[in-house]
Amino acid sequence: MNIRKLARALTVCTSLGILMCSASFLPSLGWAEIGSGVPTDSQLLMQRVTERGQGFFVVAVPPSLAVLRPVERVPRHKFGVVGPFPLTLKDLDALIYPSATPDERAAVLEGMTFFTTPHTAEEGAGPMANQPFCLGCHTSSAEAIHGAGLVSAPCPHGSTCVSLVSRAARSTPTNFKFTAGNATSGGRAADHLDASNDTGRTAAFTLFGDFSPSANFFDPLDGSTLNTVTGSVSQPFGGFVQHTRPSIPQCVPDRIPTIMEDHNLGVIDPATGLSLIGFRRSVGERAGPPYIGRGLMEAVPNTDILSNEDAGDMKGHNSSLGNFAVSLGCTSDCISGRHNEIPRNARFASGLGRFGLRANGAEIIQFVIGGLQGELGFTSDIDLREINLPDIDDDPVRPACGAAEDAQASNAPEVFLSTPFSERNHIRLVSPPEFGDTLLGLLQSPDPSKPRSEESAQGRVQRGAMLFGIDLMAFANRMISGRMPATGDDGLDLNAINQADRKLNCVGCHTPIQRTGQSPSGQSPTDPVARHLSFVWAPIFSDLLLHKGPAIDAERFATRPRDPLRVDRPRLTQLLKGEDDDDDGSDADGRLFATFDLPRNLADDVFSNFQASATGREFRTAPLMGMGRMGPPFLHDARVYLSRLTNESTPAGTVMTSSEFTNAPLVVRSLDDAIRAAIELHDLPAPDDRNTPDIPGAGCPVPPPGSVSNVTYGASPEDVICPPYDSGTSKSDRSEAREVIRRFRGLSPEDQQAVIEFLKEL
Repeated sequence: MNIRKLARALTVCTSLGILMCSASFLPSLGWAEIGSGVPTDSQLLMQRVTERGQGFFVVAVPPSLAVLRPVERVPRHKFGVVGPFPLTLKDLDALIYPSATPDERAAVLEGMTFFTTPHTAEEGAGPMANQPFCLGCHTSSAEAIHGAGLVSAPCPHGSTCVSLVSRAARSTPTNFKFTAGNATSGGRAADHLDASNDTGRTAAFTLFGDFSPSANFFDPLDGSTLNTVTGSVSQPFGGFVQHTRPSIPQCVPDRIPTIMEDHNLGVIDPATGLSLIGFRRSVGERAGPPYIGRGLMEAVPNTDILSNEDAGDMKGHNSSLGNFAVSLGCTSDCISGRHNEIPRNARFASGLGRFGLRANGAEIIQFVIGGLQGELGFTSDIDLREINLPDIDDDPVRPACGAAEDAQASNAPEVFLSTPFSERNHIRLVSPPEFGDTLLGLLQSPDPSKPRSEESAQGRVQRGAMLFGIDLMAFANRMISGRMPATGDDGLDLNAINQADRKLNCVGCHTPIQRTGQSPSGQSPTDPVARHLSFVWAPIFSDLLLHKGPAIDAERFATRPRDPLRVDRPRLTQLLKGEDDDDDGSDADGRLFATFDLPRNLADDVFSNFQASATGREFRTAPLMGMGRMGPPFLHDARVYLSRLTNESTPAGTVMTSSEFTNAPLVVRSLDDAIRAAIELHDLPAPDDRNTPDIPGAGCPVPPPGSVSNVTYGASPEDVICPPYDSGTSKSDRSEAREVIRRFRGLSPEDQQAVIEFLKEL
């Protein structure tokens, strides 16, 4: 260990208040694990035996005598405002529950330090990495557009305000023609701002592999997974994550193997898009989420999650905004959420999935270890596997990477388990931010449901909350201390849903309030960590279930995601009828932008080995906690981006529909625009009609005539991307949110803006 590493070791010891670090933490000749080693690996492995036992993460409903309280929240103006990394003890005030004790703060510091410190191959980081440190996938605040309520740079001490509550950043789409790479130079990281003639720029990471629709089997091409279709071990192509930022300079970044050199593929039948043995290539992106309130999600009772399942779409609801379900091919309301059941496996807990973009994890530690090993290449006693380097080319440079891996490969872990367990505590203790002042004032008023002036800020937020489907009195009782009557409010909905009139029914998936039981982080509600999470009302805004998104088969079945498509669109703020309070220079109404069109297909058939029963169209309902504070990018691959690096040149763009226009241009240049785009992308675009304006970029967002694309939509792309609501394609390819979004599109621009105003207050 060199002097820098020794100094780092002593710094961590001092920060944790440990007078004498364990002897194994200090360097031996040529090797030392990262972390404090307190508790020891053997102690934590014993703990894992219990945690992996059947039923450990089965959370019971609160006892009948338990009194639930509103969850504690970090003051909004403080939330996410941190110093430069690596973060230190003082940064915890911006992230975790304000009443956390010094001991609880010490319990998270080791993990936070590791999460926010760049790592090197000399420390044991794998030769093939995606990012130099965990924060590499959590950098959205560094390039955020300034807007009312948003965390954005500059922050104190020159910080970028990047922390684990930031999302993966994106400035452009990814151009997979360049990132996929070739046999000469390998793959390339998406680090270049030019997405038309180069890679594009994003912190999201690429997944790839081969998918068999008939077997619902994904071959990760990692050289170790049994291909259940062929009966042989998968080809050693380095999948399923493409690593493009090597920690050793002479290593050639991963590339994605071509169709012809892949034995699962070879010749593709153009009629089916499948190979002779039934596989097709699947490529997709994933974005690091904001780790907000995950400890609360872990403590939601299992039966509460399961009670919202509706696999047969049999449960209905009341809405004064009309019922379109039957015309959309649905039995009830088109929403048929279901849980993901995680099977028994060698490393992590099984049972009800609630974590990950596809709910493919029953416990938080799975994703901490997954990032540690899969993204950075650090081994631990939970996962001692080194990243499997791709075996594609006879490249004279490649053996150096193999030699580096062989030198690291041993049964000795590179990171003490104290580090990921400390990081788990950190993630558990990250609090939701306080609501925005307007919503908070509304909830603190004697009667939050009493009508306000439609022109006032409270009136707009109140209207938006009601359109969302929220019972404001029930919401206030659960979110404001002292509001809940001593005898309870049994006449009101447990989840603060207005069951008498759900209006849009956004609450059909984004459940506003969840109650928590005894947190798995402790044996009693007074245990450290658990005391913040147990028996509270939590504004999670998710049912934690899987739902089907919109699918465009032409894009879904292509051998790589759609090439970036530029469409000229004017930004027409007069159509929106909102008060744009974002400092984005939007006063130049009507200015034409070369937008990168946002794809509407949300199905990519790319899974991890723990996907369980999730299918390619299914994603877990995104928790909306803190979305108005942390802002874009939105969706699982961060496709709805808003970046100061491209806001004036190539912003994201799509189309929007209201009661006054159909498929009008939408240029994403403010937080309002990004939220509107994210709502629109919940479903395929509306079919064009007489309300479609005759201006550049309006209409169904199909590739312009003469454009060159890797995706073939057929003779009538409009029928693929914007099918009529009563067509068979529409009924099969639209999402579970199709009735919700059809109602949203029927609102006036003013009412749509009211929904956006409410979401900005979360």
